[in-house]
Amino acid sequence: MKHYKTTVIVFLTVCAVIFLMSACSKEKEKPKEKHGEVASQLNPVLSIQQRNDGIDILAVLENQSNHTVTLSFNSSKMFDVSIVDSSSKEVFRHSKGKNYEKKQEDVQIKAGASHIWKTKWKLSAAKRKAGIYKVNATFLPNEISPGSLKTENITVKETLTLQGGTEELRNNSFRNIHFSGKDGSYKVSGEARVFEASFAYSVSDGHNVFIERHEQTAEGAPAWAPFSFNINIPEEDLPINGTLMLELFNYNPKNGGKSDTLAVPLQSFK
Repeated sequence: MKHYKTTVIVFLTVCAVIFLMSACSKEKEKPKEKHGEVASQLNPVLSIQQRNDGIDILAVLENQSNHTVTLSFNSSKMFDVSIVDSSSKEVFRHSKGKNYEKKQEDVQIKAGASHIWKTKWKLSAAKRKAGIYKVNATFLPNEISPGSLKTENITVKETLTLQGGTEELRNNSFRNIHFSGKDGSYKVSGEARVFEASFAYSVSDGHNVFIERHEQTAEGAPAWAPFSFNINIPEEDLPINGTLMLELFNYNPKNGGKSDTLAVPLQSFK
């Protein structure tokens, strides 16, 4: 019996030693704290302001990590901004016509701080066309330290809604546009010169498309023919902060894209 008790005690002692050694080993093998993917800790932001002489655009990188981040560039081209209209036609590009110098340059962003790049789409009020535009900013570092930079560029997209005067409410396919109403109920009328007397329209706020439909006129191109239709959007679907935009357009039979788009701001909500 004594021999049996001794064996049990030895066995428990060995188990305890093995357990402690295992715990120590796991503690040693515990991976060191990593900074993570620094690119994911850089929050890209676009700030867009409409002014009388054009559109001011601020492309911002916010450092949301708890350490200083260094971005290395192999060119003086550190970022780019492009703007396309609702027909996917590019109307502005920051880098267009610019000559960039090939040189190594670093930008440091401290923890919790931001770095701002600026550009401007010079656009007089006379040339400003109402519509919904997509703004895309791309940041172009070739290395980020500490951490690693994936092959994807750091990008951010925003919607820009431009409003124009009634004198702009015409193009090659649509003219004499009039509208009335508010808070989701509108009546639109005008004249269209369209192939096979058919055109389309959509209503959106730059993020959500509420309506997209086809309309017919009494006569096709080259004649101008009158049209009218009603728009009804439930009050609960209306934007809280934004502009409700009507777009009249044709579908291009060759590529299926929009053509001759005419944008009409129906109502702004704030």
